[in-house]
Amino acid sequence: MEDHDNMDYFYQQVLQKDVTRRLQVGQDLIDYLNDPDRSPDVDQDKPRLDKTIDELTGWINSSNFKVREGDKKNKKIPVIV
Repeated sequence: MEDHDNMDYFYQQVLQKDVTRRLQVGQDLIDYLNDPDRSPDVDQDKPRLDKTIDELTGWINSSNFKVREGDKKNKKIPVIV
């Protein structure tokens, strides 16, 4: 497990105004959410997950990407289409 394997880390990263940093952390977040062994706190810290997704959705909605809601094991996540 890496030091940044927690929702608090990812939440702090999506609050960054630096677009390049947000893009860099995007793949890390996807990998984190796709690996249940790395992300046990996702189920334990729903408010943090909700805040992170809200920040991501707002950021993506303000860009040219379209967002639809995905369902990864009953976890609602935005999917860029």
